Amino acid sequence: MNPDSILMIAKKVSTQKIPKTFLVALGFALLFWTLIKLSKEYETVVSFPVSYVNIPQDKLIEEGPLQQIEISLKASGFKLFLLGFNTKTLELNLRNIKNKSGSNYYFLTSKEEPTIRKQLSDSYVIDYFLQDTIHLKISQLTSKKVAVIGDFDLKYKLGYQLINPLQIEPDSIVISGPSLQVDSVKSLKLEKLSLDDIANSIDKKIRVNTSAIPSSIKFSVKEVKVQGNVGQFTEGTMILPFEIINKPDALSVNTFPKTVEIKYLVEITRFKEVTKESFMVVCDYQHAIANGFRYMIPKVIVKPDFVSSLKVSPSQIDFLIQN
Repeated sequence: MNPDSILMIAKKVSTQKIPKTFLVALGFALLFWTLIKLSKEYETVVSFPVSYVNIPQDKLIEEGPLQQIEISLKASGFKLFLLGFNTKTLELNLRNIKNKSGSNYYFLTSKEEPTIRKQLSDSYVIDYFLQDTIHLKISQLTSKKVAVIGDFDLKYKLGYQLINPLQIEPDSIVISGPSLQVDSVKSLKLEKLSLDDIANSIDKKIRVNTSAIPSSIKFSVKEVKVQGNVGQFTEGTMILPFEIINKPDALSVNTFPKTVEIKYLVEITRFKEVTKESFMVVCDYQHAIANGFRYMIPKVIVKPDFVSSLKVSPSQIDFLIQN
């Protein structure tokens, strides 16, 4: 009994009360007909998503490779029906790719038939590949270290500041990708860190801002640690003598004034470590003469590394040469 006959019978009895036995018989007839049809062998084209494996370590596939291949398969209707519900991703082995020119590579799908057949099932017979050749753009992979640059907006609580400069760890990141794109990256900027009313040490993980970096670029890490010790500071003041340098030994110079005042910031816990011996202030006589100045400029050439914001007053020292 074919489907047309079944439909004609169904129409004839549509106006009559349909016995349950008839419906059961009709259902079995349709089932047997379907099983007979599905048991037959068919040939059809099936599209499979693909992934690429065994890419040489020194190479990188550029964006836009072929994402699907079409294969003409022979199998029973039942097997082909099931395949429509669970299309397998096929792995294409790039170990034996061939170079055509420059970054243009290719490989023949027919060479991959044995491995593709293993990924399917013995129930499927591969007739042919619609894409007999797959073309790929593959770039030589290069890598280099690139410095990391912070983007900080930090506002400290009154009297507080960094004890030492902020530390970024790591301070450089290895990037890899196509040589032209890698060469174009000169530095890596972090996502902006904004903090207000800071009174405690800083310890944050910040991601690299990759918005302006080509997607084909790979990073050894995409996150760095930013740390900084924050302390409470106070101002210190000292009156110090200064030394005149680069002056002829036979020359006598009288200065006005004879001392300078130094103001500085120091962490409260280290305030007592600062003494007059911690600083050395000089005035360069030869610099003043060479520039035609009638004054010398005092400069601090020795200071503790834990003091900051040095201010020297006065900023000019008048001098008089005595005969």
